[in-house]
Amino acid sequence: MENNRPGLIPCPKYAVYREETLAIMPIMEICDPAFVRPAKAFAGYAQRLVGVRFTEGRGASVVLRADPDMQSGEYSLRVQVARVVLCAADEQGMQYALATLGQLISVQDGRVTLPVCEIRDLPDSQHRCVMIDLARNWHPFDYLLSYVDLCWFYKISRLHLHFTDDQSYTLQSAIYPKLATENRSYSPEDIAYLNKYAEERGISLIPEIDVPGHCTQFCLAYPEIFGTDHIIPQTGEAMDAMQALFSELCDMFPNSEYVHVGGDEAAIEKWTTNQACRSYAESCGIDFDCADKRYLAERMLANFVQKMADAVMAKGKKVMAWEGFAPCVNEFVSKDIVLHSWENYYQTTPQLLAGGFKIINSSWRPMYVVTPAAYWSQKEVFDWSVYRWRPVHPDSPYLGVTVEIDPDERVLGGQLLAWGDTIPTNFPSVAEGIAEERRLVAERMAALSENTWNREKLRSYAEFEQAYQSLCRAASILID
Repeated sequence: MENNRPGLIPCPKYAVYREETLAIMPIMEICDPAFVRPAKAFAGYAQRLVGVRFTEGRGASVVLRADPDMQSGEYSLRVQVARVVLCAADEQGMQYALATLGQLISVQDGRVTLPVCEIRDLPDSQHRCVMIDLARNWHPFDYLLSYVDLCWFYKISRLHLHFTDDQSYTLQSAIYPKLATENRSYSPEDIAYLNKYAEERGISLIPEIDVPGHCTQFCLAYPEIFGTDHIIPQTGEAMDAMQALFSELCDMFPNSEYVHVGGDEAAIEKWTTNQACRSYAESCGIDFDCADKRYLAERMLANFVQKMADAVMAKGKKVMAWEGFAPCVNEFVSKDIVLHSWENYYQTTPQLLAGGFKIINSSWRPMYVVTPAAYWSQKEVFDWSVYRWRPVHPDSPYLGVTVEIDPDERVLGGQLLAWGDTIPTNFPSVAEGIAEERRLVAERMAALSENTWNREKLRSYAEFEQAYQSLCRAASILID
């Protein structure tokens, strides 16, 4: 890093600024067809942010070029005396280059201006993600689009959407149509538009159906299949139904690299006393008469997670799940499943790594936002790193203790998570609650971007805060 002036989030690894500014015509030259979509997305954002529409044409001031020698996601941006040149090896890198341009541009005296500078950058973490709980409180569709916009602006690579929980099932299923909660589900047209909107901006969506717990809507809609015990039963009919639902989810999100299968906070002991589960368990090679009933429950949970993962993998997609099963059954779960280490309770971060899993840092503190009951300051999010956890679960062996591991490539990155448990009882209306939630998330996702793009700090919090203050008005435009 050289002569790096605050003003961009995340902080570039290399940036040199000069005192001069350059006034440009809002015209782009696209030298590679792979960059057409990023250019179109940028043109829309520039219109919203500074009121200027960039077009493609001759005499361009902004040139988009391919550089095959760069890594995937890497980019360079050079604001020279007469023009701006952006280079990247692929579409994702150009999205990042143009997001940087979007943070730099301003309009002065009716002219689009940029600081004369040279920037080269690439992310350290592939997983830079925000999760929004859409099931506990209804979020109008435009909220989903605004979260995609914020991800683009701050170079967050993924948006995790928690579509189902006890309160509602917010997707519409063709195979089990009664699952969709009335007036609280997104139409197929909504989902198709969301897929297109995110893909055009380089944001990968991670859809989630959270089972075997969190399944009240399943039990209400189809008790003859899913029972009434508030846990998906391990019977042939229920497991076939769940695998079919995950296959359908994969089809709903054709562009998604990952699908999330849930896997935590379930009353799994109920399986061990449900004789209807016996035949299916035994068909999977599980000893239903095992004397250690806790182990039996864990073994069945591992089986459930794996069966759901099998359905997703059969569709050519990758799988994520929550830290939710015990270390004693790690051998029964594919190491291709990426696990969120969030509580350090079901098993600890060192246990997950020792078990051979790749993980994501989703530490409760400071990465959870439970509006308005629990969240941490932007500074605490900034001070966090992808190698640090601060458990809050009362039964975690690390309660009150910071867990920090050595740098490890099996930690794929970090995630900010917004949960809506307490919104209905703390705001005059849900609309006010989810608006406050989005404000809190937007403030913290800037710090998330800083700490996942750069695993080592490149500036102080004071410098970061100065950059945030210079950009937060632009970010707020994207959500107003």
